[in-house]
Amino acid sequence: MHNSRKPRALIITQFFAPEPCAAAHRMEAMARALHDRGMDVTVLAPMPSFPSGRIDTAYRGKLFLREERDGAEVIRLLHVATARRYGRYLAWLSFAALATVYGVIFAKKADVVIMTSPPITLAFPAMAVRLLRGSRLVVDVRDVFPDLPIQMGLWPERGLMARLVGGLVNRLYAMASLVTPVTPNAVARVRSRAGETEVLLAPNGWDHVEPQGGVIKRRNGEFVATFTGNMGLANGLDLLLDAAKLLVNDEVRIALIGAGADYEHVNERVTSENIENVDLYGVVPRAQALGALAESDAAVSVLREGITECIPTKLFDAFIQECPVVLSGSGEARRVVTEAVGGVCSAPGDAASLADAIRRLAVDRELARALGRSGKRYASSFDRSAIMAALAVRISTLADERT
Repeated sequence: MHNSRKPRALIITQFFAPEPCAAAHRMEAMARALHDRGMDVTVLAPMPSFPSGRIDTAYRGKLFLREERDGAEVIRLLHVATARRYGRYLAWLSFAALATVYGVIFAKKADVVIMTSPPITLAFPAMAVRLLRGSRLVVDVRDVFPDLPIQMGLWPERGLMARLVGGLVNRLYAMASLVTPVTPNAVARVRSRAGETEVLLAPNGWDHVEPQGGVIKRRNGEFVATFTGNMGLANGLDLLLDAAKLLVNDEVRIALIGAGADYEHVNERVTSENIENVDLYGVVPRAQALGALAESDAAVSVLREGITECIPTKLFDAFIQECPVVLSGSGEARRVVTEAVGGVCSAPGDAASLADAIRRLAVDRELARALGRSGKRYASSFDRSAIMAALAVRISTLADERT
C-alpha cells in the first residue's frame, strides 16, 4: 500500500551548479526532471570549487550549507579544495567521506539514491546509503571505470588499481537497480560487469540556454576555431597547441575557453613559446560559452589517444549552435561526428592531421557552414531535457516501488 508522501530521490554528485562543467549540467537537468516528475529531490554536493580548485567566495567559511535550485534541496558539504594538479584526489576522497556520514545519518531517507561517476569514489556513500538505509540505487556512468584510466595509460590493465577498482565497480553494479551509461559502447562494457542489473542508455545532449555573444575577438577575417570546457588530462591540449603552431601563417586563430587541471600548463606554453594565434579566455558563464561557439567558425574537440568511449558534451553544444566540429579522436566521438555529418575528423595524436582538418574548413567556408547546418539537424534528437524526462519516468517507477 502506498503512503501519501512524495517519493524521495537523493543525488550524490561531485559537481553541481553553479560549477561550469558537463557533469554539473547533467545532474542539474536530472534534478529538475525528477522534481518535475513529482519527486522530493535532495542533491548532496561539495562546496563549489571547480575549476579553480578554490571554494567559491560565496561558500567559503562554511562547514554546511542548504540551498534550493529549481525545486531541489541542495546540501553543500565542506571538502578539501586545492589548486594543485593532483589535489582533486583529496577533494574526491574528502567529499566521499563526508557524504557517506551525511547520507547515512542526516539525510532524509530516500527511496532512490543516484550517484554519478566519475569520480568513482562516490561509490562509497552511494553503497552505504543503499545498504544501511534500504534505498534503491541508480548508477549514472559518464566514464567507465576502470576502463578509462587503463585506456589513458594511467593504470596497467592487470595492475593493483585496475583490479581494486574493478572489484568495487562489480559490487556497485550488483547492488544497483539501474545503471545508465551515456554511450552505446559504454552500455556494452557495463553489461559485461552488471549481470542481471538493468542497463539503460541515457546519452548526453544539449541544454536550453540562450547564447550570449561578444566573447570572441576576431581579427581581420581570421578563421576562429574554439575549444570550450574542461581542460583536463583526457583532452590532450598539447596536441591542439602543436597544431596551432602549424597554423600561424594560415589566418587561423585558436580560442580556448575554460579551465581545469591543464590550464596552467597550457597558459605557460602559450606564453613561453609565444604561440601568437592562441587566445585564452578562462572561464565564462555558460551562456557566453555557447555564444562563443555561435560566433566561431568551428569548434575543436581533442581526446587523447586510446579514449574511445567518450562523447564530449561540447559536441552537442557546438552542433546546436550550427558550429562545425573538428575532432581529434576516435571511437564514439568520431562515430557521432560522422553520423551527424557535422564536422571533420583527424587522426588522434597527430598534430599535423589536426592542423590540416582545421585548415580544410578555413579554406572552404561554405563546407564549414554546410556541416554546421547538418550538425544542428542531428543534435535536435539530443535535447537533454527530453532525455532526462524519459529517465525520470524510469527512476520514479523505482521510487514508487519503495514508497
